[in-house]
Amino acid sequence: MGRSTILFLLLVILLAGCGRGAKLLPTPFPTTGPTVTPGGIGPVELTVSELMSAPGLYIDVPVRVTGLLRKQPLIICDTNLYPSPATWGLAEEGVLALAGGLDQQVRSLLPDDLAMTVEGRWRRWQGLVGCGKQAQQREVWYLEADRIISPSPLTQVTLTPASGEAIAAVTAEVTPTTDPSFGENPQEIPAQTPQVGELPSPESTTETDLGAFPNPTSDIPDGQTLRPTPPLTTTQTIAATPAATPATTPAAGTGTPDTSPTVTPGGTPPTPTATTAAGGSGQVVARGNLYDVMDNDFITATLGGGTTDSWEIDIFEGEPLTVHVVAPAPADIIVSILKNGTPVVNRQNTAPAGSPEIINNAPLQGEGLYEIQVTTVGGASTDYALTFFTEPDNGMIIIPGMIVSGNPRSAVELPENSYHYWFFVGKAGDDVTIVLTPLGNEDVGIYLYAPDGEQLESADVGLEGDEEVLEFTLTANGLYAIGIEELYSEALEYNLELTIE
Repeated sequence: MGRSTILFLLLVILLAGCGRGAKLLPTPFPTTGPTVTPGGIGPVELTVSELMSAPGLYIDVPVRVTGLLRKQPLIICDTNLYPSPATWGLAEEGVLALAGGLDQQVRSLLPDDLAMTVEGRWRRWQGLVGCGKQAQQREVWYLEADRIISPSPLTQVTLTPASGEAIAAVTAEVTPTTDPSFGENPQEIPAQTPQVGELPSPESTTETDLGAFPNPTSDIPDGQTLRPTPPLTTTQTIAATPAATPATTPAAGTGTPDTSPTVTPGGTPPTPTATTAAGGSGQVVARGNLYDVMDNDFITATLGGGTTDSWEIDIFEGEPLTVHVVAPAPADIIVSILKNGTPVVNRQNTAPAGSPEIINNAPLQGEGLYEIQVTTVGGASTDYALTFFTEPDNGMIIIPGMIVSGNPRSAVELPENSYHYWFFVGKAGDDVTIVLTPLGNEDVGIYLYAPDGEQLESADVGLEGDEEVLEFTLTANGLYAIGIEELYSEALEYNLELTIE
């Protein structure tokens, strides 16, 4: 056998051995099948109450929130405008989560009280809000909306209260127009009223201006004109609702039963009457007329569990009204303003627990007797403080909030010709030290008030630019007030520190 033949046979044997040890693999064609989305990247689904009970927990987190639409008033300024990022909100059982973004769709296409589900990120914002020098520093927690889940499709809608939500798409387009009577927001003004299907008969319809009563927000400071966006006017069927009947006969002109005793603010709450609070829940306790019972610039009171306090106030033609109410956390204050039993501000709750609920320039309906109703989310009992003013040109009475021991307040701005009242919880035997430091050359003064409103002590011994120190031993339990003023009524920026031992 030749050499070439031997080599050929060896090569055949080697190739046969390799073929027996190899496996044939299938061609890697792509296949279809279910894919798993990694957890934790979708929005957190929350109710309004869950979100507002722990706003700091969800800061910058994508959330999906469901509630009833509440449009906030627009601010029209003759000077520089400092807008709030929150222009509307979602409400649920007296709790409001502010929101911003998608304004064109929300204001032009959707009526108030429409159930909505919105996605976005929960934000915390700080800055000036208001007009010119009247703008005030605000902290705003709000939903930065980027998607409306429902109603969908997002078109102009009509709401039929008698049968729930009836969403009807409208083919007519709303073209922006310019109308000088509506300030500098022409894009907010519908040029025409679209026709929605067949209109009901005249006998069963009422022409309703949806959103005619805006729900004010605490993010609107004093000194500006509030003007709601011209809303979409639609014809809707109105279901007749029987009026609530009080259990006792109201006194003439008061709107509350004359059988309800009044009490000294800060004392034991009286027995609740059987009338119904704004929003249809809670028993109303008549507290009297604010002009009769408020000796100082503020009043303190104790709210009974499950009740609503009602304070009367006389408003004269052309007077504005600003109201501040605050209570220590965890109590979460709700404020309403009524005239003749009809809400003009219905259960406002825009501030977190422990922060003041502020109604600036309330949308009053002429002169007359009004009620300011105060209650809490969940009907919790609490001490609280209330103040108001109707003549801002003669001085604003402002409650910046609560202050606690060891948590100083820094760079607080007090407008000229105004007064600040901070509140804190104290008990008999506490040794209190208050330090007020102006950040300029102003001449400042401190005043300490007892829970019954009596002035206990003051401090004004320093010169311009000097800090003032007040020391006092408390003699009772309750809600105390710290009054701050600039003795020449100039604008002031200051630091405030409270120590309780």
